[in-house]
Order: sequence, then structure tokens, then C-alpha cells
Amino acid sequence: MIAAYVEQIGRELAFDPALSQRVRREVEDHLREAVATDPAGGGADAERRAVAAFGDAHVIAMQLARVARTAHARRAGALVILVIGSALVAMKARLAWYAVMQWPAGSAWPATGTMVASVDRWAFWLAVVVGLAAFVSIERREGDLRRFAVLCVMATAALGISVAGDAVLTSLRLMGSPWSLRVLVPIVTMGIEIAGVGVLLASVRRVRARGGGYGPASRAVSTKTV
Repeated sequence: MIAAYVEQIGRELAFDPALSQRVRREVEDHLREAVATDPAGGGADAERRAVAAFGDAHVIAMQLARVARTAHARRAGALVILVIGSALVAMKARLAWYAVMQWPAGSAWPATGTMVASVDRWAFWLAVVVGLAAFVSIERREGDLRRFAVLCVMATAALGISVAGDAVLTSLRLMGSPWSLRVLVPIVTMGIEIAGVGVLLASVRRVRARGGGYGPASRAVSTKTV
């Protein structure tokens, strides 16, 4: 009976293998200890009493899953803010470098550069606003993982458009410039931005895998913790 009970909890936490294994061990240890100290002795009846006293397996798994998903979402929310902030620093560093090097903007396609810069700017600030909304959302409404996941996808998409715009503008600036050490700063800062978008994409995929399809978690869960 204990084995079946532990298996059910572990199966419902399968979205996080490490958590599932840890909870399996802790729950089983607790139940075996309860059976060993049962005043009526061991056996099937003692196992039944221990399981009944511990609580409904589904309710406990729901509670643990909500806590685990919310903790991961909080980390993802902080990562969104960190990556957007890093992208801003990289952009400002690149512009400062252009100023120090007295490096004029590319003049091959001035209309294209103006249009791309406008899209870039709006996309970046959209990413900032939506990213902050995602962070606030998971802090204030910790059970609403679906809303958080949607906001993360939107923030990542907006930042991706902004970084693509930066790549176009950087290419226009570098076009026709001879290779020298001064081109390293634009290239490195673009690499930082692109890597940040990649990290966000991986994080959003994990959020969707762990919390996608889940709306606000039920508040009618057991308060028992493992």
C-alpha cells in the first residue's frame, strides 16, 4: 500500500524528475517510520493507517507541484529582467564605443536604418514592459502560471525582434569597415544579446513544460508538507 501511494505521488510530479525522486524517498521514509512506531504493530493495517493519516496523494502532489512550479517561475521571471537589463547594457556599451571611436552610422541604406532603429526601439521597450509585467504577475499571483508563461513568451519575442534589429543596425555600421580590433566590441556585445535571447528561449520552454496548461492552482489543497 505504501509503495502504491508513493508511486502515485511520484508519477504526478514526473514533470520534475529530481523533485519526484526526492519526494518519493521522503514520503516513503516518513510512512515506514509511522508503520514502525504504530502502537498496534506493523502489517497492512498499520500501512493503511499511516497512509490515511498522511493525506490524499493527489492533493499533496498538487500542492508540491504548485510550489515547485512557482519557484521555477520566479527564477524565470528574475532571469527575464536580468537578460533584458544585460541587453540594454550591451546596447549602451556599443553606442558609447561608436562615440569614442567616432564611428559614423552606415550610410548605404539610411531609410532602412531609420526604420529598423524605430522598430528596434519600440520592440525593446515592449520587452521591458511585458517582462516587468511577467515578474510582477508571478510575485502577486503565484498560482497563475499560464498567464506568466504567456507574458514570458511575449517578452522573449519582443526582445528577439529588438536584438534582430540591433544585428541589422550593427551590420550596416560594420559594412565596408576594414577588419580591426575596434570591431570586436560591436561583435561581442551583439553576441551577449543573442546569447541572452537563447537563454530566455530555453527558460520559457522549461516554464511551459512545467506549468503550461495550468491555470490558477486550486487553493483547496492540504496544508500538510513533507
